[in-house]
Amino acid sequence: MATTLQIIDAVVARLKVKLPQLAVEYFPDQPGEYRLNHSKGALLVSYPGSQFTDPVDLTCIVQPRVVKLSITVLLRQLNGRGGAIEKVDEVRRALVGWRPMDCRKTWAVSEKFLGESAGIWQYAVDLATQTMLVEDSNMPSGPILNQVTHEETP
Repeated sequence: MATTLQIIDAVVARLKVKLPQLAVEYFPDQPGEYRLNHSKGALLVSYPGSQFTDPVDLTCIVQPRVVKLSITVLLRQLNGRGGAIEKVDEVRRALVGWRPMDCRKTWAVSEKFLGESAGIWQYAVDLATQTMLVEDSNMPSGPILNQVTHEETP
């Protein structure tokens, strides 16, 4: 079962391969102090959280988990080739239908214009994937099952 960090790492790696012309980074710890140093732009990958549904088993905790992901697109250009709008499309194309380890294929949730500041255009591309949360059980281990005998009763 993939951890949250493994899923985020996989998204960062995928975007670095699919959009090599941009900087791909983890969302900064202090967003207010972030400075875009790349000449064209950057993609910032963040984890807004997860949602869980009811457990699906009676004997141990097994819950479907929807993992939310957000890619902030920061570009110095809005329209045209290489602009923010084109990069939003490229981010979506790179991630929708792609399957992180131990997850279902990623799907699009929303896209939103965040604004412009000091000539940097900002969009958020929100996606999700689903995985399973399984409790870390300390069940006592018994003998290994080597043979099964099937017996019918009349």
